[in-house]
Amino acid sequence: MKNKKVAILGKLTTKYKAPFDDKTFDIWCFNKHEDEENIPRVDLWFDIHKNKIFKPDAEMGRESINVDKLIELVGGNYFNNTVSYLIAYAILQGYEEIYLYGMRFNLDFEQRKKEYQNVRELIFFAKGKGLKVFAPYDEVMLEDYNLYK
Repeated sequence: MKNKKVAILGKLTTKYKAPFDDKTFDIWCFNKHEDEENIPRVDLWFDIHKNKIFKPDAEMGRESINVDKLIELVGGNYFNNTVSYLIAYAILQGYEEIYLYGMRFNLDFEQRKKEYQNVRELIFFAKGKGLKVFAPYDEVMLEDYNLYK
């Protein structure tokens, strides 16, 4: 980690609204993108399925994600998608602000609903740890509930 802010990019086109020119941000991407050659800058690329982190411009120096540390951080294996892992990893790495771009969890089938809920859980876990979390183009990810009275 070289910065205090990280932008995590999903696959939707709003990922291109991430602050690529702002060097106070680290930019993370994950898994395979059909248009990855068009993404202006990525500092770290994650492949959770292969448990690898690497810099896009360097074939050497790949490292593994310590999943046990992530599980320890949140108090259990509460991960059902890559974004949740990356939010926990950002917390573990000491980031103070997390920005989510290019993500929307369509609620049209059961697995997406579970992934959406899991990401929200990790967002609020991060907020409880004092981090600021933003989803500039998907406000529903941060939507508050009406106060129960």
